Amino acid sequence: MSLRWRVPMSDVLSSPAVFDANAVSSLTGHDDDVQFALDFVARFRRLLPGRVSRIESAMLGDDYKEAMDAVLSLRTSACTLGAQELCAVSTRIEEHLRASDLPGARVAAQGLAGAERRADEAFATFLS
Repeated sequence: MSLRWRVPMSDVLSSPAVFDANAVSSLTGHDDDVQFALDFVARFRRLLPGRVSRIESAMLGDDYKEAMDAVLSLRTSACTLGAQELCAVSTRIEEHLRASDLPGARVAAQGLAGAERRADEAFATFLS
């Protein structure tokens, strides 16, 4: 029996870095636009708990549409910001949701709390 559908290859690969500050600093194309980077990270950090909660609530309510919308919101912003671990976890959740595999998405979402905590610590360091 193949476990491929239960454990995507991306889950087996080494964990990505938590936060790549170079990604956020390159958003404007100007290396000297430090304030923009600081504001962007601070805003993302402030909104992160609500984004994670929205994903968890949607999946608990068996709401695929809301779960997909919530996970795409997190994935897009996390990947843009350079929050690589959150990007990877949300991508895995999305893969399961696209396959109509809510139980698999719930398992993948178990990684959100730890990724959120590590990202928050990395953002705090970046902002200090």
